[in-house]
Amino acid sequence: MRPIRLSLQAFGPFATTEVVDFRSALETGLFGIYGQTGAGKSTLFSAMSFALFGAPTKTDQEPRSLRSDHAASDLPTEVEFVFELGTKAYLIRRRPAQERPKARGEGTTEDAAEASLFDVTGIPVDTLGPSQSGRVIAEKKVSLVGQQVEALLGYGADQFRQIVLLPQGKFETFLAAKTDARVEILRDLFDVKVYRDLAARLKEEASAAERALRDQRALYLARLEERGFESTGALELGIAAAEAQVEEEQGVQRGAEMANEAARKALTEGEQIEKAFSSADTAQQAVDDLEKRTIEVEELAKRIEAVRNALQARDLETAWCDAEQDSLKAVEAVTKAEAELNIATGAKELAKKKLAEAQSGEDRRQQVQADLTRLEAIEKQVGQAADLRSAFDDAVKDEASAKKALTEAIDAREKLKSQRDATDLALDQARKTETERGQLTGELAEVNRERVKAAAYARAQEAVADAQRNVEAASSELATRTDAAQAADATLVDAEARLSRTQAIILAEKLTEGAPCPVCGSHDHPAPAHGAPEQSGLTEAFRSAQVQARIASEARVRAESDLGNFRMRLDEKKRALEEQERPERTLAELEAEIARIEGTVATLGEAVDLDAMAEQLAELKRKVTEAETGEASARTAAGKAETALAGARAKLDTVIEALPEGLRTPEAVVARREALQREQRQLSEALEVATQQDRAASEVLTRSQEQLEAAKRARDGQQQRVKKAQGDFVARLTEVGLDKAGYDACKSHFPTLDADRKKVTDHRDGLIAARTTLQNAIAACADRERPDLAPLQLALADATQTLNAANAALATARTDVSSLTKFKESLAAALAETERLEAETGPLRGLADLANGKNDFKMTLETFAIGAMFDQVLEAANMRLDPMTRGRYRLARGIEALGGRGKRGLEIEVFDINTGKARPTATLSGGETFIAALALALGLADVVESLSGRIRMDTIFIDEGFGSLDTENGAGTLDQVIQVLAALTEGSRAVGLISHVGLVQEAIPQGFYVRSTPSGSRVEERRGLG
Repeated sequence: MRPIRLSLQAFGPFATTEVVDFRSALETGLFGIYGQTGAGKSTLFSAMSFALFGAPTKTDQEPRSLRSDHAASDLPTEVEFVFELGTKAYLIRRRPAQERPKARGEGTTEDAAEASLFDVTGIPVDTLGPSQSGRVIAEKKVSLVGQQVEALLGYGADQFRQIVLLPQGKFETFLAAKTDARVEILRDLFDVKVYRDLAARLKEEASAAERALRDQRALYLARLEERGFESTGALELGIAAAEAQVEEEQGVQRGAEMANEAARKALTEGEQIEKAFSSADTAQQAVDDLEKRTIEVEELAKRIEAVRNALQARDLETAWCDAEQDSLKAVEAVTKAEAELNIATGAKELAKKKLAEAQSGEDRRQQVQADLTRLEAIEKQVGQAADLRSAFDDAVKDEASAKKALTEAIDAREKLKSQRDATDLALDQARKTETERGQLTGELAEVNRERVKAAAYARAQEAVADAQRNVEAASSELATRTDAAQAADATLVDAEARLSRTQAIILAEKLTEGAPCPVCGSHDHPAPAHGAPEQSGLTEAFRSAQVQARIASEARVRAESDLGNFRMRLDEKKRALEEQERPERTLAELEAEIARIEGTVATLGEAVDLDAMAEQLAELKRKVTEAETGEASARTAAGKAETALAGARAKLDTVIEALPEGLRTPEAVVARREALQREQRQLSEALEVATQQDRAASEVLTRSQEQLEAAKRARDGQQQRVKKAQGDFVARLTEVGLDKAGYDACKSHFPTLDADRKKVTDHRDGLIAARTTLQNAIAACADRERPDLAPLQLALADATQTLNAANAALATARTDVSSLTKFKESLAAALAETERLEAETGPLRGLADLANGKNDFKMTLETFAIGAMFDQVLEAANMRLDPMTRGRYRLARGIEALGGRGKRGLEIEVFDINTGKARPTATLSGGETFIAALALALGLADVVESLSGRIRMDTIFIDEGFGSLDTENGAGTLDQVIQVLAALTEGSRAVGLISHVGLVQEAIPQGFYVRSTPSGSRVEERRGLG
């Protein structure tokens, strides 16, 4: 981390805003921060720590106390810090919780702590500020900003004070720390969680392996005893007995199969004989049914013969009916011809009358021709009048156009005057409205600010309520999970007891007096277990209960963890609520006030551009003047057009009065000519049409007379045809022996004749076939006795039942053999699995013991890793310590006493070359202690940066401590320390020193000077002595 710019406002002894720009100092590498005691040198470091972590360098100092006593009451305390991490740049801005004057009324109100973190990579530093803060990473929420900062830096406030900022009075803390405290510091710095997690995982896996091995052994013995076998030898005997039983059942099954086959064959033969007797019975019944219908079929045959004879007269009957239909049509044709003759006679009389009327209109045609001749002279006079009328129409248009222009000019002038007056009035009203709008907008902004704070407070309250509900729900869930876990444990205890009791009863039943117990080896059995063993499945029940108990326990642990998390979140939400400023008015009141103000603003309408309205008013005044000038011009033009119209009207009237009343326009003359010509055409066409109609009526009358005579002749011929067809039909009936009534009776059977013939034929053929089938069936049953099938069926059922029982017994025996064989195989697999688990998990269990402290050093894997890293720290520290002490001192790990023996811990001793002995660091002088602590801090920084991929030690700050160093004309300890610190800056690292020692200022003139004044301190940048 490289500091770029630090801005303090109302912070500590700084009353206003002080900006510390580190860029020039960082270029020199080694710089100082000087000033009188109490001026505020250490406050600069405290401001950095507060900006990054929200905590000052003094851990016992409250952030609220950071506010300057010299600052104005309305100037908030704030720190802004710009820093770089590698190629990235960041800006953090933070305020502590503080009081400020109320916006309304008297007294103060408290503002909650705030913090914001921004990415400002690529943005010039001099442009950064409230209006340009870069991309937001996190803001407002103090806890979220703190998490982001620690994620970026790779360490927290405590580590910051150990390796980056060495504060006044805390410089030797790490040097003098005990092993446990030093372990905690190094654990946080070096991220050795991976070693701790590895040891825990190894321990957990080893425990699980041990449990699995123990359970596997118990399961092997329990399964063998559960099947009723004392040993694997007894199991072998059981398998042999089961195989012998299979051979015995196979013999029984073969005999049952033979008996079943004989019974099935006897039943099949009996069923075939019974089938032959049944066929004879069926054939006899068929013959009887057909003979019963013979009389009915013979009657049907006689009717078929009569119908066949009647069919011979059907064509003559059809011819008779067709002749009668044709005769009726001929009569109708005569009637129709007589009606058409009457119509033709009437049409001839009407056409003759119209022809006479058309011949009488000759006089009117001559009169029309004379009128057309006179109309030609009138048409020439009307042409003259048309030219005068055209000139008159033009004058009318000009006069109307002039009057219209005058009217439009007057209307435009009046409209512009109205717009001018309305705009003048609207401008005055708009000025008043905008003044009121400005006042309301200011009020609305103030109320909105209050609403934002009230909404934040309401959200914080709701967050507390939600967190409280989550805690209550988690508590209820924990109670439920606890009850479930207790119930599962009770079930497991019961299942284990039942399994143990059953195993004890089985073992007790097999005890023999004088023989050793397979469990304890005793030959005496004073109190064996008694009772009936429970049924199988106890092992599975026990294992299931183990699983359920483990699941319930894990669920209870998760519920406890969830409850702890929810309680922690509730505390965070409560702290966040306490940090919020309590609003003077409720959110509902503020929203109602905002709605009222917005409603009032809405009634004012849209905002108006007053300058634009003033320009519009000036433009309207100019247009009114132009409109008045245009009105005067239009009035003059209208007078001239009216005079021209009067002259044209006088000329037109003189010519028109000389023309006939109805023929004074070209249109009237044309209409009159067209009417006369139309009448002339109509008279000629009417005569021609009447002549043609008279001729056509004569022709129609002649045709009607001819058609009537032809129709009468056809009618007489059809009547003769009817008489002949009737005689032919009666003669045919006589020939076949039928009268009209008999023929009519047969007509209904014409459609079914073919079906009736087939019915008779089918009956006769079927009777012959049935008699033949009956004879064959009787012959098949000859010399045979009809069997009784019931005993045969009963015998087959008994044989089948016997065979099924034999098959079932054989299957059961085979299943027993298979079950015992598979059980034997599974036991062998279980035994092999047990041996494999024991061999496989042995190294794991041993490694877990070593990683968790069961070793010669009594040291866990995590502590061992920290020790190795601590050795690197001491090595790096000695590289710094050697030149500062001219090779006299080296830091080394001490020996801790433990149970009469010693082990290397994280204690620090200093080896003195002068004496050749090691001694505690507490024996060093003040100056020597400072040098050793400085070397250790620098070594720690080197190792932390080299081992961590995230932590960068670009800059280190050292607060005080130089006053205890001696000076000997450039060869003293102070000079040696400064040379070592200067060597650190040869790379990219910078070192900042806080000191009031004059010799330090002389050796390192570049940096900053903090000057104390009665009104507050000031920071001055220095590039040399002054």
